[in-house]
Amino acid sequence: MRKISVYIILSVLILASCGRGVQNPVSGSDAAIFPDYRNITVPVNIAPANFMILDTAGKYITLLESGDVKVKVTGKKVVIPIRKWRKLTSQGNITVNIFEKKGKGWIRMNSFGINVADEIDPYLTYRVIPPLFESYQRLTINQRDITTFSEKVVYANSMVSHGTQTQCINCHSFKNWHTDNMQFHIRQYLGGTIMYTNGKLEKLNMKTDSTISAAVYPSWHPTHDYIAYSTNMTFQNIHTNHTNRIEVFDDESDLILYNLSDKAVSIIENDSTQFECYPSWAPDGKTLFYVSAYTGNPSDFKKAGGAAAANANATFKYSLYSKRFNPENRTWSPKQMFYDAAAVDSSVTWPRVSPDGRWLLCCISTHGVFPPNQEVSDLIMFDLEKGTRRYVDEINSNKSESYHSWASNGKWVVISSRREDGVHTRLYLSHLNEDGTFTKPFLLPQKDPEFSHKFMYSFNIPEFTVEPVKVSARMLASFIKSTDAKQVNYESKREE
Repeated sequence: MRKISVYIILSVLILASCGRGVQNPVSGSDAAIFPDYRNITVPVNIAPANFMILDTAGKYITLLESGDVKVKVTGKKVVIPIRKWRKLTSQGNITVNIFEKKGKGWIRMNSFGINVADEIDPYLTYRVIPPLFESYQRLTINQRDITTFSEKVVYANSMVSHGTQTQCINCHSFKNWHTDNMQFHIRQYLGGTIMYTNGKLEKLNMKTDSTISAAVYPSWHPTHDYIAYSTNMTFQNIHTNHTNRIEVFDDESDLILYNLSDKAVSIIENDSTQFECYPSWAPDGKTLFYVSAYTGNPSDFKKAGGAAAANANATFKYSLYSKRFNPENRTWSPKQMFYDAAAVDSSVTWPRVSPDGRWLLCCISTHGVFPPNQEVSDLIMFDLEKGTRRYVDEINSNKSESYHSWASNGKWVVISSRREDGVHTRLYLSHLNEDGTFTKPFLLPQKDPEFSHKFMYSFNIPEFTVEPVKVSARMLASFIKSTDAKQVNYESKREE
């Protein structure tokens, strides 16, 4: 109580010294704010955690203090200058006090803290897309400097679209959090896989006579010049009266390995009774995790067609598998069941291993392979050292949690979530504690704290990098318009 009283006195004195200040405030309750940055943990190098006060009052004064640094902000929107924010975070944890004037008197709302922790990778690349229903008119891949509010377009399909000839762009990916090696896919008009490796651009046709489709979901090998991909034939089911308004299903799905040196693909897994998807390398490059659903005889539901096929596909449950790999001679050991999600009437997707190899974070839902559009989708984490697993309750919400990725130091994750309104996918950050728990997720800061109430697009496939993308959007557009896709070769699978 003595510490709190001293802090209140100091706060009032500081405020009084900054102009007319606050006179004789009375104690209030918790202030309603958005985003909810109350008692969060932030990276030391993150952009200012700007927020707005939702309470109705005549005047607002917010005092932020860390060490001997004190910052005063007036107004309903608490927008903190970057230089002052840097001084605050450099001192350590921040205490926030909000004062509201109602009538003739001031109310001191309950104070809250913002904890400051490890640095985070400065860049986050994501796709910006209209929510729920498929639209090819305005898709972009953007990169945000999350230490500031600077954002740039990596590539926009509108740069080369022509009339009814449009593109879908997706699945951007980087090797080891660096941008010297980058890839993304263009579907339909001027399509191909765009590969940027060490300053060189290529457009590739990844479909061969021995594979079911072009490459889809990628995972760069951490030590060698390989990329593991799924190859998928997908379809959508749109509901007129359902909490899951639209769902995406596999019609076929296999795994392939692309060898960048030989420009050739080979099969990793293509069991006709399984739908294999979402490959993800362990950091040593010797184990590949992926998910797979047992389908029985695929022709049974294909013959059914229409709603019957969709209903059959909606019952598929994806379990987690692993395969050992020798990167020197590209040989594979037989697959191993890692987690039988189907046995507990669940479906697991998007495995991602932490950089130290300790933790494996996945999505888990009731069925299927595309959790963003399922309201019941959570995160589950495996401790690969102890062999345990748990639902990540401190991160999960009552809406969809989906795509996630690790920062290069393994201290932070970014989570795609629809917890705000159930429709728009937003990006949240969370810190991994030493005991394997996570801190309260917080919405990626924006210069205008009202941004997510105004911007009606979704963000998906967030990927961290330690540096900005090195090739410009203009250069990519020029290359895509002027270059035909080169056909990759096919080589036989190698078994140990």
